[in-house]
Amino acid sequence: MTKVNDAHVLSSALDTLVRSPLNQADDVALVNAAKEVWYSNSSVESEVKAFLKNHSDDIERRRAAYLLERFTRFSCVSDSRVLETLHALQLFAHSTPKQDVAPPKMVSLRNRKDQLAVSWGLAESLGLKVQTLMPFQTRHYQAEQHLP
Repeated sequence: MTKVNDAHVLSSALDTLVRSPLNQADDVALVNAAKEVWYSNSSVESEVKAFLKNHSDDIERRRAAYLLERFTRFSCVSDSRVLETLHALQLFAHSTPKQDVAPPKMVSLRNRKDQLAVSWGLAESLGLKVQTLMPFQTRHYQAEQHLP
């Protein structure tokens, strides 16, 4: 099921987000990217293709893949949108393979790493930036915006 969206909101937001460490992510771009994955009808596959066409840097691709997969882990995203996003993530597989990560041993909370970020080969993650997304993934927000 291919949808057309000439604006490429998601790829533009990812373009902004991948240029700096994720814990320093631009709040507006982060919210725009998440809402595009969660609530938009845009084609994630076409957005990923547009992003990949303009980005050859390995770390930028890994950051984008991590973010997309991270967005699928919120309860507000529909099952069909999760499947679409996970399918689009396969486009990263050729140039940016995901790594198997051994389960963490006993580590203090302070020293714990985001295993999803590690699996994408990153030594960084969103960290506390994820709190920026919380107001946008509630039922109240969905109802207020008349979202499905």
